[in-house]
Amino acid sequence: MKKNIFALAAMMALACACSNDDSTTTQDNNNEGDFTGVIFATSITNPDGSSGSAYLQSLGDMTPGTYDNSNAIPFGFGGTPIVAPSGNIYTFPDYMGNSKAEILRYNLDAKGNWVKKGALAIPAGSAAANIVELNSEKAYVSMQGIGIVMAFNPTTMTKIADIDLNALSQPNTNVSPGAMVIRDGKLFVGLNQMNAQWMPEQNTIELAMIDTQTDQLEKHIVNESIGFCFATRPIEPNSIFVDENEDIYVNCIGSFGYIPGFRGGIVRIKKGQTDIDPDYAIAFDQTVVEGLSTQYADFLAAVCYGGDGKLYAYANSNALDPNAMSNPYLSMTNMPVIVDLKTKTIKVIEGMEISNPHTMAIGLHKGLVVFGSANTKANGFYTYDPKTQKVEGPVLSVQGNPCFFHSFAK
Repeated sequence: MKKNIFALAAMMALACACSNDDSTTTQDNNNEGDFTGVIFATSITNPDGSSGSAYLQSLGDMTPGTYDNSNAIPFGFGGTPIVAPSGNIYTFPDYMGNSKAEILRYNLDAKGNWVKKGALAIPAGSAAANIVELNSEKAYVSMQGIGIVMAFNPTTMTKIADIDLNALSQPNTNVSPGAMVIRDGKLFVGLNQMNAQWMPEQNTIELAMIDTQTDQLEKHIVNESIGFCFATRPIEPNSIFVDENEDIYVNCIGSFGYIPGFRGGIVRIKKGQTDIDPDYAIAFDQTVVEGLSTQYADFLAAVCYGGDGKLYAYANSNALDPNAMSNPYLSMTNMPVIVDLKTKTIKVIEGMEISNPHTMAIGLHKGLVVFGSANTKANGFYTYDPKTQKVEGPVLSVQGNPCFFHSFAK
């Protein structure tokens, strides 16, 4: 396969596109932190599907209707906005380095107006992918392109320290730190270990564990026995998460279904442990997806944990579209599913549509699961009720591919 096809696979669904014009941002600071509505993002792609523009906007509630991007703010191609528990909202520059190298932090006032709070300069070519906050004085950003996790002050948006992980690189790979989570004072960082074709070289699951008091690497976590690779999807912040039992789950992407034998699946690190549990795994190439015509998923493009062992996800199966291997951007390969982490089963959500890979949006809102979808019938956000198993939508019809959703509703 050609290098550009590998890059397409690795960048699949990086539909959120570039602009640094923040002239639409209000500076009204009234009632910050009182917003109880929703925010969502859409992308407008160019004909090739691999570039375009993307926009982030707020609504006071998930009010049914049709929405364009006239009241939205732009953000960088290839990045997924981060909403921290503090209410801080972060947007990234262009993942491929084609915009100003800075991360922006926003808050929303009670009316849903965007309040720009600061900017963090990062090195050119960083490919910044994920942010987690420890507290109001320290947060971390993973930078795929340079193998560094930067500690910074989220209040002042100033750098604290660089944590260089390049010594953990495999031969012929960039260590490529991805999505992150904090548990028990330790920062767990997924390591993607990408070669020049954006693909894995070894079937190993690897993470770095960093002490958040000292900002020093404390442990290199490696598992070879399970046979998965590419720990976390860098632009998908939920691809590593902590459940109500304080177990960490990691969504391993494998090779996006491109290289036989380089496998994806779900693993965990149990409460109180720092190694990957050798006795727990959900292998995508060995788990039949109930209701899926192709039977198996290649990887989970996006996930959202709903509690009680239920993981809502977009399962990507390249076999759903004959064009998936040659142009994944324009294919229809994403199917909404429920993964039961307890029984290790996967099931299609009946009534949902197959979507293109630009649509990664999954979120929770007032007891409902919200999926963004760009399918053959509509572009918009659909809801699924776990209690009744009822699907409705699109509740919000949008301009472009719905690629991000978050609710502040109490």
